[in-house]
Amino acid sequence: LRISPDALKILKNYHWPGNIRELENIVQRAVIMSDGTVDVKDLPEHLKFQINFPDTGLLPLREMEKEYVQRVLLHTQGNKTRAAEILQIDRKTLREKLK
Repeated sequence: LRISPDALKILKNYHWPGNIRELENIVQRAVIMSDGTVDVKDLPEHLKFQINFPDTGLLPLREMEKEYVQRVLLHTQGNKTRAAEILQIDRKTLREKLK
């Protein structure tokens, strides 16, 4: 098993609010999803976009969802079609979430 340098960088830079259990679960998932080398495509979206969920307090789901959608849009440089694909939702649903 190998881990690509880009995937390793993402894993190293993530805050890990769930500590070792979260790391273990994500690595196990990535190994299953990989073709022998864990790459960025095998990691969950929230790691790729460096979205660290708060560990000091809880946000309402609507606020967390809004922040996540905004970060995905930032990542796609405002491309709503690509953002909807990443979020696995319809463009119409994305428009509704942006209101």
